[in-house]
Amino acid sequence: MSKVYILTLGCQMNKSDSERIEAFFSRLGYQVTSEETAADILLVNACSVRQAAIDRIWGKIRLWNKLKDEKPEIITILTGCVLPQDIKSFAQKFDLVLGIEELSRWGEKIKKTRKPILSGVGGQENKKTKAASDYFKIIPKYQTRAQILVPIMTGCNNFCSYCAVPYTRGRETSRLVKDVISEIKKAVRAGCLEVTLLGQNVNSYRPKDRASFSKNNPYRHPFAALLWELNQVKGLERIFFTAAHPKDMSDEVIDALTLPKMVNYLHLPVQAGDDEVLRLMNRHYTAKDYLKLIEKIKAKKPNIALGTDIIVGFPGETKKQFLDTVKLYKTVNFDIAYLAKFSPRVGTVAAKFKDDVSLVEKKRRWLVLQKLMEQIVLKKNQQYYGRVVSVLVDSFKDGQCGGNSQEMKRVEFKGDKKLVGRIVRVKINKPLMWILRGEILKVASKK
Repeated sequence: MSKVYILTLGCQMNKSDSERIEAFFSRLGYQVTSEETAADILLVNACSVRQAAIDRIWGKIRLWNKLKDEKPEIITILTGCVLPQDIKSFAQKFDLVLGIEELSRWGEKIKKTRKPILSGVGGQENKKTKAASDYFKIIPKYQTRAQILVPIMTGCNNFCSYCAVPYTRGRETSRLVKDVISEIKKAVRAGCLEVTLLGQNVNSYRPKDRASFSKNNPYRHPFAALLWELNQVKGLERIFFTAAHPKDMSDEVIDALTLPKMVNYLHLPVQAGDDEVLRLMNRHYTAKDYLKLIEKIKAKKPNIALGTDIIVGFPGETKKQFLDTVKLYKTVNFDIAYLAKFSPRVGTVAAKFKDDVSLVEKKRRWLVLQKLMEQIVLKKNQQYYGRVVSVLVDSFKDGQCGGNSQEMKRVEFKGDKKLVGRIVRVKINKPLMWILRGEILKVASKK
């Protein structure tokens, strides 16, 4: 049997795309392998958002070309989120450069390829909706049965100055309501308990078939309405989504957070706590706007856990402006934050700005927030002592089970491998900074 090796870089959207890529190759009779030397096709699902991911591709292609010297029939493929200048650089290094939205039509190109063929990679030229629709009709080969990733839209219209996504994924295209619900219901029948809805700007979901929503659906905002529909799916226990944009966090979407199957966690990127920096980032809100939004969310769901993304050392960010971000962080009291040091990405607006914050200063600012986060996380986790939490078990190793609570806190306890894919109740008796340790009380759901 022919084999394909898939290297996935980047976000959860790329991981979901790779599940569809694996399903596509399975149809063609290929088996996925974790051994590059055993593969007939070597594929990278790329990410142009960070230079580090591009650098990793260069390292891989050097290795793969050595493998081709020994096995000339190997085909190398590049797909995923790729900026135009990266396409140009890689075009002569790969046998095929293919747009992910053309996945259903890859077969013919792979069969023909015994010499380099170039096909445009997604995004910057606004691929037709039909292509995206065809690509999403391929049912993924999910990595786990109990937890699945489901894109509800792709692309972004926001053009944040530091972000490459609009140039790689193109403008926003939303999947049909009926297709999203159909995919999730099918997965639930196969044992799915938790779904993560994906989109570059998930709460700007705007499907063309809004008439597909139930007549008794209480919401008019399409994303809130979709959340309500999914809460009606029997057998589905948990619903999570990422990533939301603050400017699209309407009152109805906030209200939908209180629906019974929603996890008790919201990831809402703020990126910075200073208005001038936010303006340069093209984020379309102020620090005050963001804090008012958090107030609304906590009024509806007081105990919700909150996560965010922050970039430190953005061009022009002064020490005072950074302290505004620290102040906002303390005010919100985030449960978790994903912290990044700014690095220019060629092709974005911010790449034209003067990168005037030194690497040393970026590291210092990152460390200030990292230490603040650790202090808050440890303090918050101490409050879990003696509490019973619901955990969807997703791992087992050396007698230890692991999984996430409703607040997306990582929980570990002694257990059996058969618990993987089940929801259990765990009493916390040792809360640490990044792990809540406890003992199992009862299996709440069996699949």
